[in-house]
Amino acid sequence: MNQKNIMLILSILIFFIVEGCNNKYPFKVPYNMASGYVIGRERCNEDVSKDYWLIEIVSSASAIQQYGDTLTLNGVKYTNAIKATGLSESLKKVGEKVAIDFNIQGTATLTMGCSVDTPKRYQLKVAEVINSGRASF
Repeated sequence: MNQKNIMLILSILIFFIVEGCNNKYPFKVPYNMASGYVIGRERCNEDVSKDYWLIEIVSSASAIQQYGDTLTLNGVKYTNAIKATGLSESLKKVGEKVAIDFNIQGTATLTMGCSVDTPKRYQLKVAEVINSGRASF
């Protein structure tokens, strides 16, 4: 190979490296990530699989740290509580440490249309869980 061919190959290689890195931003996931504890269950439906589970968020990998609202439950005050739908069955135990990927509604809502006689409902923001697992914090 002569010097012209080597220079041409190097120029093309440098061009692709520069173009591949130009104006690229870090990947931003389309959901939030947090960890916390399961603190209870909303009781609204005869089919308990349709009830929301209450989670106290204690840490978050996302830029936003405060997702939930204040809730007093059994005499304990929680400052970052949410109600979640889509939580894995194996995590539906009070006191369970959980890590969740989720999307959250902007305003707190009270569950309507309950099918039990004495529902326990909470006005909290609803988190739609995308992925969930046990946390090890």
